Amino acid sequence: MTVWEEVRDLIGTGDAFKVAARVADLDDAGRREVALELPGHIQEAREEVARRLRERGKEYDRIRLARGEAYKRFARERGVSEREIHRRWAETLGWGGDMEGTWEGPKNNREYYRAFPSTFDADAWIDPMRVAGAGTLPGAAAVVAWLNRRDFERRHRSADLVEPVLQAVATRPAEWQADLAVRLALRVRVRRGGWEGDPRDRNLPLTLALLGRTGATPPEHDPLVVAWAGTPPTAERLREDPLLDVLLPRLFQAQGVGRALREERADPLAAESWLGALHTLAAEGRVSREALLEGCVGRFLRGGGATDLRFFARLHELLEPTPAEVASRARDYLRLLPTAPGPVAELSFRHLRHLDSLSGDDAADLDPDDVSEALSGLLFRAESGLVRAGLAWLDRLLQREPERADELSPALASALGHEAPAVQERAVRLLVGHAAAFGPLGAEAVRDASGQLPAGLSNRLVAVFGGDLQEEPEPEPEPEEPFVPAEIPGPPPATVFPVPRTPQQVAALFGKKDWAEAEGFLGGFVRLAAGDPTGLRDALAARSERPPTQGDWTSPECWGAAIVAEFVDPGAEPLEPGSGVGLPTDVRPESPSESTSESLSESPWTRLPGRDEVCAPEWLVLRRHAEILVALKEGVLPPLLLATPTLSTGHLDPVELVARIEELERAGVEPLPADLAQALLRLPRGADPVAVARAAALTSAAGRETARWLAGNGLPDPVVTVRRFCSPGAKPDWRLAEDPAGHWLDEREPKEPLQAWQTLAVASITPSDCTPTDITPSDCPDEEAGRSAGEQAVRAAASLIAGLLVSPPRFLEEGRGHHGRLIGWWPGVMPSHREVIAAHMVPLRYRSDWTGGLVDGPRLTDLACARGPVGQATALLLVERLAPSMSVYRRRAVQYLLATGDLPAARMGTEFGERIRRSWLSISRLQAIMEDAVCVGTHREAWAMIAAALPGLLAVSGGRPPKELVDFLAFARRVARRAKATGEIPEVTAVARRKGSTQVIRECRALRDLLSAP
Repeated sequence: MTVWEEVRDLIGTGDAFKVAARVADLDDAGRREVALELPGHIQEAREEVARRLRERGKEYDRIRLARGEAYKRFARERGVSEREIHRRWAETLGWGGDMEGTWEGPKNNREYYRAFPSTFDADAWIDPMRVAGAGTLPGAAAVVAWLNRRDFERRHRSADLVEPVLQAVATRPAEWQADLAVRLALRVRVRRGGWEGDPRDRNLPLTLALLGRTGATPPEHDPLVVAWAGTPPTAERLREDPLLDVLLPRLFQAQGVGRALREERADPLAAESWLGALHTLAAEGRVSREALLEGCVGRFLRGGGATDLRFFARLHELLEPTPAEVASRARDYLRLLPTAPGPVAELSFRHLRHLDSLSGDDAADLDPDDVSEALSGLLFRAESGLVRAGLAWLDRLLQREPERADELSPALASALGHEAPAVQERAVRLLVGHAAAFGPLGAEAVRDASGQLPAGLSNRLVAVFGGDLQEEPEPEPEPEEPFVPAEIPGPPPATVFPVPRTPQQVAALFGKKDWAEAEGFLGGFVRLAAGDPTGLRDALAARSERPPTQGDWTSPECWGAAIVAEFVDPGAEPLEPGSGVGLPTDVRPESPSESTSESLSESPWTRLPGRDEVCAPEWLVLRRHAEILVALKEGVLPPLLLATPTLSTGHLDPVELVARIEELERAGVEPLPADLAQALLRLPRGADPVAVARAAALTSAAGRETARWLAGNGLPDPVVTVRRFCSPGAKPDWRLAEDPAGHWLDEREPKEPLQAWQTLAVASITPSDCTPTDITPSDCPDEEAGRSAGEQAVRAAASLIAGLLVSPPRFLEEGRGHHGRLIGWWPGVMPSHREVIAAHMVPLRYRSDWTGGLVDGPRLTDLACARGPVGQATALLLVERLAPSMSVYRRRAVQYLLATGDLPAARMGTEFGERIRRSWLSISRLQAIMEDAVCVGTHREAWAMIAAALPGLLAVSGGRPPKELVDFLAFARRVARRAKATGEIPEVTAVARRKGSTQVIRECRALRDLLSAP
C-alpha cells in the first residue's frame, strides 16, 4: 500500500486527528506524493460521504417503520385508544412514548442514534482533507490557498477543526510556521456571524493559535484586530492570551473595533465582555490603566461617529479617571468639546468641570486661554444641554475674569441664535448679569445678535445694552384646520336568518363549514325529519358519507356526517367506542353498572372531545350536535330546534322562541338541553313586553325557565378582567412551548425591563352577583333523580351555560388539542355577550395553528357586530392587532364600534400607554393610529384614548425625552381643543410643574392650561 493509499483510507474514516498524525510523520517524498494526489480526490471524497448518508437514511426509515408497528401493537394490547396512540407517537417524533416504563424511548435507544443521519455528517470529509493539505503542501502560501478553497465551504458553516491542523504542521520548521501564521492573519476578513457560534472568519481560530504558538508578530491588519475583538473574552481567558500585549494597543487604533463592540454595556457589567475583562485586568495590574486611558482619549481625538466611539466612552467612564489623570490630559479633553460626538463631549465636559471646581491640593490650573477657546467652540454646538452647561461654566469664568467678556462676546452672541429657547433664556440671563463687564465692542456684538430673540428676551437685553425695543405681539390662537368629518360606516344591518324549507335546500347545506349555513342545516333537518322524512331521506341519500371511525369528533362536519348516515340508514354503521373523555355529566351515571357502561361505550357521547381539548364555546357547539345524534338514534328527536337564529347576527327573537316552546308543549315533547341553553343565550338584550306576557302562560319546565329569563332581561353580564402574567427569564417562543414559571405583573415589577414575549395576558370570567344561584347543577344525585325529565333538561342547560362562564386557561400549548378551530361559530354562540367571547379568544392570540386567527381573519369584525358591553378583553384584542398595522378588518372593527358608540377608548388608551411605557410600541405608531381616528371625526374617542395613554407616555420621559413625545403632546393638544376636553390629568400637571423649559415641559404646560380653561 502506497503512502497516498494510506492517507486516502484515513480520509475516508472522517477522523482528522488520525490523518494529522500520519502526515506529520511523512518524509519529503511522502509529502510530495500525497500533495500531488489531493486535489483530484476532492470530488471522490464528497461523493463517498453522500453515498454513506443515503445508506444510513434508508436504514433509519426501516428502523422507524418497524418501531412504529411494534409500538402500535404494544399500545393496542394495553387498551390504548387510537387517538392516544397517534398523539404519543407524534409527540415523540415517531419513536413512541413511554408506556408505564415498559417501552424504550428514543433517549435510551442506541439503534436510533446509530441510524439517525446527522445533517452535519455531509461535511465529514472536509476537515481530513484540509489537514492532509496543511501537512503535505510545500509552501506556506500554498497551504493558505488550500485551507481557503471554495470546495471546503461547509453547508452549515460549522467551525473548522484547529488542533489537527496544528498537529499536522508541528514538524515543519519554526520559520515556516511563523510565515504561515502571518499569511493566514492577512487573509482574515470581518463578516457578520449569522447565528450563535458562527465564526467571524474561518481563518481566525487557526491564525490566533499559530500566532500564539510561534510567537510571530501579528501583521498590521485591522480586520485581524476586529475579528480578535469579536469574541467576548473573560478576564481568565484574556489574562492568559499570548497576543494580549501586542493586540490590545491596536484595539484603540484599528478601524471597526468600536462598531463591533458597540452593544457592550457597562451597567450591568457582564463578566464575559471586553468591558468586564479589561476592568478586572486593570484592577489587577495585568493591563496598564494608564495605557487604557491614553488609548481611549487618543481614539476620541482621531474622531468618528457616536456609534464608533460608544465602547471607548463606556470603557473610559468605567475606569473612573482621577483628577490627576484628567489634569494630565486636560488639553486633550478641551479639544474634544467643540467637535466630538455628544457622548464624548459630555464626558469630557463633566470631568473638566469637576476638575475646575476643585480646591486645595486637588485643584488644577487650567489654562484660561484654552478654556475660553474651547467654551467658545462649545457654544456653537446643536445640543442644548451641552450649550447650557457651557454657559454655566462661562458664567463662573466671567466671575473670576470679567476682563474676558469682550473676547467671549462673539460666542455668547451665537448662543442667542440657538434654536433651543432654554439656551436663549440662559444666555440672556448671563449677559444681563455680566453687562458691566462688556466694553463697546462686546456690547455692539450683543445688540446685533439680540434681533434673533423673541421680543421678551430681546427687550431684556435692550434695557441693559441699549437698542430699539420690540413690540411684544399678543399671543394668537392656533389656527383651526378646516375639517370635514367623514361618515363612519356602521355594522351591516341584521337580516332574516335563512332557514331551508325543502329537502333539497337542506341537502345543499350539508357539510358546509360556515356557521350560519351549518345552523340552517340543523334547523331544517330537524324540522323535515319530523315533517317530511321520506323526502329528506331521498335528498340526503346521495350525500351520505361514513363518519370517521377513529378518534374524537371535533368538527360539526363529523357530527353532521354521522347524523345524516344514521337518518338515511339507521343502525347501519355501528359506532366504535371512543375515548369517552368528553362524556357530559348529565348523561354519565353516578354508579354505572356493566350494562350501562357497555351502552355508553357505544353511544355518540363518547365521541365528544374532553373539555380541555376545545374551548368552551366550541364544546357547546359540539354538544348540540351530539345530543341531536343521540336523540335520532333513540327515536326521541323533537319536531324542531329552539336555538335556530332568526337574525343573521345569531340573535333569536323572543316571541319566536316562545312560539317554538308552545309548539313543543302541544306535542308533549321536552327540548334538548344544549338546544335550550343555546336558545337562551341567543336572546337579545332588553325586555320584550309581548314575549314576557306570552311566556307567562307556558307550563313546561323549559317554558318556565324561558319566562324567568325574559322577565329578568336574560343572562346578567359577568365580570371580565385581564391580568398580565410575566416570566422574566422566558425565551421568545415560550407561549408556544410550555407553561412557564413567573408571577403576576400587578403584584410586583421585575427588576429588569420586560420584553413583550415575556408577558402573557390572562383573562378571567366571574359570573355576576345577580346570576341565579341555580346556574350550576346540584351535586346530589338523589335530588337530580327526583326531578322530571323537563326539569333535568333545564338543569343540564343551566350547567352548559355555566360552562361558558368559566375562565379560559391562561396558557394553551401549541399543537395540543383543537382550540379555536370553530372560532367562526363563537359570536353566534353568545351574540349578546361579546366580552365573554373576547375573553375566550385571549389565550388563542399567538397560536399559529389557530384556523382563521385574529391576525388576518374577520374575527374582530364579528365581535364588533355582536352586542353587549365591551371591556378589557376586547380592548386588548383591538390594541394588539392595531399596534403592528391597520388592515381592512381591523379598521372595519374600529369603525363599527365607533358607529355604535361601543369603542372601549379609555381601556384601549391605557393598554397603549402600558405598551409604550415598556417600549413594546413606539409613540409614532400610536400617533398614526390616533390620526386615523381623528380623520373620520371621532375626536372625543381619540381624546379618551390619548388621555388614558398619556400617563404611560410621560413615564418614559424620565431621561432625555424623545422628539416623537414632543410631537405627540402637540398633537394631543390639537385633539383636546377640537374635542373641547376639560379635566386635569395628574401626570401632565406633574410634568408641567417641573422647573425648566424643555419642549416636553412647555407642551405639558400648554395642555394643562387648555384642559383647565373655563
